Amino acid sequence: MTIKVLLDTNFFLDLIRYRNDFSLFENLEERVELFVTSEVVRELKSIANKKTKEGRLALIALELIKNQKIRVVKSLKRNVDEDLIALARNEGFIVATNDKDLKEKLKKENIKVICLRDKKKIEVV
Repeated sequence: MTIKVLLDTNFFLDLIRYRNDFSLFENLEERVELFVTSEVVRELKSIANKKTKEGRLALIALELIKNQKIRVVKSLKRNVDEDLIALARNEGFIVATNDKDLKEKLKKENIKVICLRDKKKIEVV
């Protein structure tokens, strides 16, 4: 079975910040397909325009989306959090995020969440 994982902006940036790669997902039992929303891509592009460390991380994230063939799904809403929740509910995605508020909202909706633990492991909650 394949699980579909929707990556949030901060999860993506943290993955790169802590020098991890997508092999972390190999620790999960099932095969994983990675996705981002068009709003997350827009958010990454906006961050990438800044001359900061976050901007450099966002540039790397955009390259990874292109090079790793991470599929971009069309956003349903302009607000990234609302969009991730709607897509997860409608399309059966698991959401990868480290955003505390978003995790709470997802749990209330009974949507599975993947988060980074100890900077080197992922955990499904």
